[in-house]
Amino acid sequence: MRIARTPFALIALAMAAVSSPALAGNYAEGDPRPAATASQLSRADVAHETRDWMATAPATGYPEGEARATVTVSQKTRAQVQAEAEAWVASGMSQMAYGEVPFDTAGPAYRRAQQAFNSLRANSTAAASGQ
Repeated sequence: MRIARTPFALIALAMAAVSSPALAGNYAEGDPRPAATASQLSRADVAHETRDWMATAPATGYPEGEARATVTVSQKTRAQVQAEAEAWVASGMSQMAYGEVPFDTAGPAYRRAQQAFNSLRANSTAAASGQ
């Protein structure tokens, strides 16, 4: 039994011809690139509005209702960071965090690993900071 390929080729050609306008389309209509717009306000006006807003900005979400949150940065030495990373691995927390099985933070295995990590970290960072 032999299948004639000519009708299939003609159907494919007709479908391509019918869909070609949809493929060509209007590129400007669906262009995802943002168009440049001119700002209505000058840079000084924007800075002035920002200053006015910051003076009356709500304190919602900041600790103790302070309008300007202060960032506390702690500096650790390389030895302290290395000691903490080793404690993370030794306690089993890395296996839980990066393992294939999802872990339960309320489970006993997680709590044991967390306690081991906290004690190892306290011991190793204290030793690393004393060096």
